[in-house]
Amino acid sequence: MAETIDVIVYADYYPWFNEDTWERGYSNVPLLGFYNSLDYEVLREHSMLANSYGIDVFRVEYIPQLDNNIKNGILNTDLGNTKICFMYDIMVRNILAGKGNPPYNFDDIEIYDSFISDMDHIADNYFSHPNYFKINGRPVLWIYITRELYGNWMAAIDQVRKNMIEKGFDVYLVGDHIYYDYDYQGIEVFDAVGIYSPYQAGPQNPYDLIKRMEVLYAQWRNAAKSSGVDFIPGAMPGYNDMCLGTERNPMPPFNCSDIEFNKMLKMVLKYLDSIDGAGNLMQVSIATFNEHQEGSAVEPSLEWGYGRINQISTVFGSN
Repeated sequence: MAETIDVIVYADYYPWFNEDTWERGYSNVPLLGFYNSLDYEVLREHSMLANSYGIDVFRVEYIPQLDNNIKNGILNTDLGNTKICFMYDIMVRNILAGKGNPPYNFDDIEIYDSFISDMDHIADNYFSHPNYFKINGRPVLWIYITRELYGNWMAAIDQVRKNMIEKGFDVYLVGDHIYYDYDYQGIEVFDAVGIYSPYQAGPQNPYDLIKRMEVLYAQWRNAAKSSGVDFIPGAMPGYNDMCLGTERNPMPPFNCSDIEFNKMLKMVLKYLDSIDGAGNLMQVSIATFNEHQEGSAVEPSLEWGYGRINQISTVFGSN
């Protein structure tokens, strides 16, 4: 009898909501209102939504400054069947450290050392948690915008692996490397390559974007397989960061209808890739579960109800 294929669905989860962040701006209003990320009832509702609508893993944004919110919030919650993994936000980490916007040069010893230190901290504090997601016993860790690293960054990845092996963890590293520049250099240092956002300010028409994404995924999947790494495509229902216009130059807004988002997910379905060593498992990422400042959330809201999140279970099945 053939093995049943299971699709692991990641959705980006942001654990920093409080009164101050809502005052900073928002693009939509979640049905749960302007919540606090330490509110247990909100977190339970989020876990129930994930369980009901086919989200297997909350891909939690991580920098060390979020330790309290993560430990006392999402990891202090009964998540049911849902697990968490981290997306290490190397951009916010370096901005807060005074290193500015990407790209980041790993020949800078401060950037190199802080990266190694943070990876050690993640392994020491989170990988043993029963809710941390693992594939064949390997904790999964995403690293944001690895495509924006240069200098000695590949040596840093090698060092991270060695350190984690010494701690007893054979980490499954995913690089956020997929981009429209088709630069495949260095992808072989990862176990998989994935994507956070397939929307790069154009085109705004969903059908044109879907066509562009299909070309992107066809070429990147071939490159990934040629390099012996797994391929993880992604989807995004919308983007609108106009509410942050006083802080940065916003991108042109983008929005899929429910029908268009369904079409995007069905396109992505064609490019799913079996995990090396776990051939019955495939992976896909959704940006995002609850990024309400950038308007990319699938969490039910006053603006789109349950339309976005419902497409996930419609296309990939429920938990």
